[in-house]
Amino acid sequence: MYSELTKTIEQLQHQNISEERKITLQPLIDFVQQKMDEGKDININFICTHNSRRSHLSQIWAQAGAAYFNIPNVHCYSGGTEETALFPKVAETLINQGF
Repeated sequence: MYSELTKTIEQLQHQNISEERKITLQPLIDFVQQKMDEGKDININFICTHNSRRSHLSQIWAQAGAAYFNIPNVHCYSGGTEETALFPKVAETLINQGF
């Protein structure tokens, strides 16, 4: 993994997640844990309206997180309800974060 990306991930680990957000995320955590326990593939598809910003960032960060934390068999995808191009600032942001 790129050293700049590792630095970004390590900085993110010091962020606080609110209890409310943890409750919202628990079904996803349970899903991933169950798949890991069963040795099955973990397929996650992130969907946003235009598939130009949020879903791409989510896909890339989830895949990077799985690699960083050595979670095997994770396959992340990005989709949307409309076909559009990647918003240019997304690529710039990813480069700045170490990708």
